[in-house]
This record gives sequence, C-alpha cells and structure tokens, in this order.
Amino acid sequence: MIIMPIISVQMYSGRTQREKDRLAEAITEDVVKILKVSKEEVIILFTEASHGNWYSSGIHL
Repeated sequence: MIIMPIISVQMYSGRTQREKDRLAEAITEDVVKILKVSKEEVIILFTEASHGNWYSSGIHL
C-alpha cells in the first residue's frame, strides 16, 4: 500500500518563491523521516490569500 502524504500549507500571500521552496524542502525532509516514505511521494500544496481574507474569532487580522 502506497501512502502518499499531501501537506497543505495556507499562508498570507507575498512570500518569495525561494522562501516557499525552502519551506517545502524542510517539510518534505521531516515527513520523510517521520512517516518513512520516499521524498518522491510527498506532495506540498501552498494556498495563498491576501491579508484581507484572514479572520480570527470574527476579527480581521
């Protein structure tokens, strides 16, 4: 049975491609170590939203 981890990261827009690349690399390394899967099986999905779309406890962040 193949277990393909799919990691979803939601964050404010505005990060550079290099920052996202580095974060994806770091997440992938940890997933490989913890779940004992190959790095080719790990999928990272970044979803970015502008600051105007974030709320906590009903209050705009």
